[in-house]
Amino acid sequence: MAAMSPALQPVSSKWSGWVLSGLFLIVAVLLFVALYVTITGNEHFWALIAIGIFALLFAVGCYFMEAFSRDPSAQRSLAWGFFGMGFAVLILSIGLGPSYGVLSLVAQLWGLIIVIVALAVSVGLIAWRTRSVTATQNQMVSRGSWQRETAPSAFSYAAANSPSVPATAPPPPNSGGSPPPRSP
Repeated sequence: MAAMSPALQPVSSKWSGWVLSGLFLIVAVLLFVALYVTITGNEHFWALIAIGIFALLFAVGCYFMEAFSRDPSAQRSLAWGFFGMGFAVLILSIGLGPSYGVLSLVAQLWGLIIVIVALAVSVGLIAWRTRSVTATQNQMVSRGSWQRETAPSAFSYAAANSPSVPATAPPPPNSGGSPPPRSP
């Protein structure tokens, strides 16, 4: 096989994913600070709610960005970080809302119920995805061992399955009520 020309060979850069993820993180931090600074006065509660929602949207975006990377560890790290930050900010903001006079107790309970149900659904989806990835990896191990085996030739297959070869399996049990006859 001919060697590939240097212009066609893939570039090996292990740092580009981390640099792009770092830039994305800087943009996210600047957006969070801008949200918190622009929404002033007693409206900081709503700024925190917006930050929590944006963090969850960024987590979903980072999850989908994993598909475009050869080494998705940077995107996966950001997705987990935004996931944890988003739910932590939402639960703490809603939990402390009545103490700042922003939410009533009923609104606080409904908000917490909605956020906890969303957290339970997302944890369930994460568990389902993790299980399916593990099952696929196990299938690939079995498939790899099967592909490494040498294929039998047509002659050996035909010789092993010919009618002249005695059956090695025991005969099927007698379905009648009486025992089988004794051989002399």
